Amino acid sequence: MHIQKIFVIITFSKHIVEQMVAFIGAVPGIGPSLQKPFQEYLEAQRQKLHHRSEMGAPQGENWLSWMFEKLVIAMVCYFILSIINSMAQSYAKRIQQRIKSEEKTK
Repeated sequence: MHIQKIFVIITFSKHIVEQMVAFIGAVPGIGPSLQKPFQEYLEAQRQKLHHRSEMGAPQGENWLSWMFEKLVIAMVCYFILSIINSMAQSYAKRIQQRIKSEEKTK
């Protein structure tokens, strides 16, 4: 997990991203026309992410993030319940096997 974090941080560092934008601009024919919109998009994303506390998130994003959070919580709860159910089934199977083996020995 830490290696993934380091990879993402290095890959999306400002210096590397600027090099990638410059590389897009170097593509013959379509490079300069792609470079400007891509650069504007990255700058807008940077401004959105870096100044989030001052501006706050739009209402639609709050609702969407709230729904996504509830979905993730529901999935985690379902996962935990499925683990408990599986453990209970395994326990019941062991008890039934023990009862059957005791009946056979009688």
